Amino acid sequence: MKNILKNSAIAIFTALFLIACGDTEEKTGTTISGVVENPQDQGVIVLAKISAGKREVIDTLYLDAKNTFETTLETNAPEFYQLNFYNNQVATLIVHDKDLEIVADGANRNGKMEITGSKDMEYMSQLQDIMKRQNEEVQEIDKEFRAARNAKDEEKMKNIQDDFLLMQERKKEDIKKQVEQMLPSLAAIQAMNFFNPNEDFEFMKSVADKIASEHPKSEMAIFFKNQMDEMAKISVGAVAPNFTMPTPEGKEVSLTDFRGEYVLVDFWAAWCKPCRQENPNIVDAYNKYKGYGFQILGVSLDRKREDWLKAIEADNLAWTQVSELQFWSTPVVQEYKIQGIPFSVLIDPEGKIVAKNLRGDRLHEKLEEIYGG
Repeated sequence: MKNILKNSAIAIFTALFLIACGDTEEKTGTTISGVVENPQDQGVIVLAKISAGKREVIDTLYLDAKNTFETTLETNAPEFYQLNFYNNQVATLIVHDKDLEIVADGANRNGKMEITGSKDMEYMSQLQDIMKRQNEEVQEIDKEFRAARNAKDEEKMKNIQDDFLLMQERKKEDIKKQVEQMLPSLAAIQAMNFFNPNEDFEFMKSVADKIASEHPKSEMAIFFKNQMDEMAKISVGAVAPNFTMPTPEGKEVSLTDFRGEYVLVDFWAAWCKPCRQENPNIVDAYNKYKGYGFQILGVSLDRKREDWLKAIEADNLAWTQVSELQFWSTPVVQEYKIQGIPFSVLIDPEGKIVAKNLRGDRLHEKLEEIYGG
């Protein structure tokens, strides 16, 4: 259940990477002001821009006698910034052409944080409320699941999982409608936390395109669009990138060697517990459909050859296995945008991706759809 909850959202917003660039266009001055209700004797208030793979400090702010602060930023497009209050509270801002006013607690991570002044920040507040409600619901579902697991009630555990997935799908549809109303605000990028690029790619790509079209000078907008353009290379319908890796015997095997048949490319590792738990399901699928031509190519992210070989034998993985034994430094990890394992792609006889991350019953259902019962 933990993996299901973890994978229910992909952390796009936590990867706000931009490339800083110069601009000679006319800029707009935006004032950020506020009051801190519980200022601290130690520490400072730091304003930072979220940029390419780093947090770039822009300014250090100090309170006056009334515990208020004020600063001005010059912008020519909306961007994300953060205000860190004494390392106790962090406010995420979208700064553009509207002045922002902030009321912060300053001492409590979950204390008061009110940000007003722009529609962007209204949208951000809405998203925070949605996230808070979802976290509360997830905690309650997790509690029910643990109780069922402790009672060894397999049927209830399965029902809880199914209900959770159904609830998530319904929520995603509601959030999609809200996102459409937010566009072209950059707040829609944070809303992508609720979506999975492996399942919701077309929607996420459309959001990226609309934001970038409206804000062509925004580093964040362009970065997000570039992310989605890269993801398009491994989206459903795209030709799977070819790669060549060695088997345990040293034979070089390429993905294109499997053209003409459906092939499941399974990224796994001996040290990955969820991978090992899923292996029996993959074995069952292979044994049932290999007679129809179904192939599997196992790609291991192991570091130790002996661990890799022991796992292959222990889990009865009778299909082709390859590995460069480079752990997360394996080049194919970047090429396939792998953020965690187990991860898999199902490729058709022409080399096109037809599905991603098929696990459990979903793998069998897809193969039955392809080959029949």
